[in-house]
Amino acid sequence: MSEPRITQALPELVREGILSAEQAERIRVRYAPDALQGGGRLLLVFAILGSLLVGLGILLIIAHNWDDLSRGTRTALAFVPVLLGQGLVWYGMLRKPEVTAWREGSAVMLACGLCACVSLIAQIHHIGGALDGYLLTCSLLILPLLYLPGSFCVSLIYLAMITWYAWIVRFEHFSGSDRPWWFIPLLLAALPYYLREARRIGTSTVFWWLSLFMALSVGFGSQLFYADWSQAHALGVVALAGAFTLVPWLHGRSGMRTWPWVLVGGATMLITFCVFSFRPVWEGMDGEERVDWPLIAAFTTIGIIAYILSSRVRRPFEQWPYPEGSALFLISFIVGTFSPALAAILMNIALLVLGVFTVKHGTERGSLRRMNLGLTILSATIFMRFFDSDLNFVVRGLLFIGVGVGFLFMNLRMVRQRNKQGHAA
Repeated sequence: MSEPRITQALPELVREGILSAEQAERIRVRYAPDALQGGGRLLLVFAILGSLLVGLGILLIIAHNWDDLSRGTRTALAFVPVLLGQGLVWYGMLRKPEVTAWREGSAVMLACGLCACVSLIAQIHHIGGALDGYLLTCSLLILPLLYLPGSFCVSLIYLAMITWYAWIVRFEHFSGSDRPWWFIPLLLAALPYYLREARRIGTSTVFWWLSLFMALSVGFGSQLFYADWSQAHALGVVALAGAFTLVPWLHGRSGMRTWPWVLVGGATMLITFCVFSFRPVWEGMDGEERVDWPLIAAFTTIGIIAYILSSRVRRPFEQWPYPEGSALFLISFIVGTFSPALAAILMNIALLVLGVFTVKHGTERGSLRRMNLGLTILSATIFMRFFDSDLNFVVRGLLFIGVGVGFLFMNLRMVRQRNKQGHAA
C-alpha cells in the first residue's frame, strides 16, 4: 500500500518549521492509522527476521572457535552483538526515524544481543544464578528500548518476559512462598509507554496486540501474589475481570483498540462461572483455609471503582453484561456459605442471564460473533448439566439436536436480516 502524499510531505514541513513534530505525528496517524499495513507489514516482518538471522549468524561464527579463545577475547566478543545492535538503533533514530521496519528490526536485534551478552558473560566468568534472575536482568536492560527508539516488538517481548519471571518466582522456587514483588515496578515501568501508544496509535492493529499482551500480563501477574488458592480468591478474580470489561468506558476516546481487555476479562469471568456452576466446588469451601482477604478486598475495590466511573457513560447491561456478572457472583458466594446447592443454582442462572443478554445484544447490533458467543454460553451451561444429572442417552441426544437447531435457526435469521438491510440500503 503506497503512502499518502500528505504523509510524504510531513518531514519537509517539520524541517521548515511549518508543523511541529507532534502535529506531524497526529496527521500521520490520521491518514495512515495502521503503519504496518500492506507492504509495510511485510517489510517489518522481514526486517525482524533478518535482524534475528544476522545476530544468530554472528553468534554461530563466534561459537565455532569459542573454546580456542582466551577469556578476555571471549568477553569482548560477547559485546559484539550489543554494539552492533546499538549502532543500528542510533543510525535508525538519526537517519531513518520514520521507517517502522528499521526501528523495529534494530531494536529487536539489540534486545536479543543484550540477552545473549548476559548469558555469555555469566558462562565465561562462571557467574551462578537462576532463570528468574536472568529474566529480571534482561528485562531491566531492554526496558529503555520501549522509549528509545520505541519498539512495539520489544514491548511484547518485555511483557512476556516479566510475566514469565513472575511465574518462576511464584511457583518454581523451592520454598513456594516467594512473591514476585519486582513484577509490580517492572509492569508500572511499561505503563507510560502503553499510554503514549494509546494516544499515538490507539486505533491501529498494533495497539490491539499491545493491549492484548498488557491485559494478559496484568491479569495473570495479579493472581501470583496469593499465599494459596481457595474458593474465596475467586471473588478477587471476578472483580478484576469485571474491571477489565469496563476499560472501553474508562477512556473518552472512541475507536480505540481496547477490546482485548474485554476479551481477557470476559473469558476469565465465564470460565470462573462455569467452574462454580458445579455443586462440589461449593461443598469444598473451608472456613479455616488461609485467605488473602486484603488482596481480595483490593481487587474488589478496583472493580467497584471501575464500575462507578463507567456508570457516568454506561447504562447497566449495555453492550455486554459481564460487569454486572461480578455482582451476581458475589451474591452466589454469600449464599454458598450456608447452601452450596442454592449457590450452584444461582451460578447456572447467572450463566443463563449472561448468555441471554449476549444473544440480545448480538441480534440488536447485527453481530454474528456476539450472538454466537451468547448461544455458546447457553449451550455450554446445558451441556455441563449432563455431568450433574442421570439423563438417558435419548434425552441427551434430543438436547444436542435442539441446541444445534437453535444455532442454525439464529444464524440463518441473522443472515436474512443482514441481506434485507443490504437490499433496503
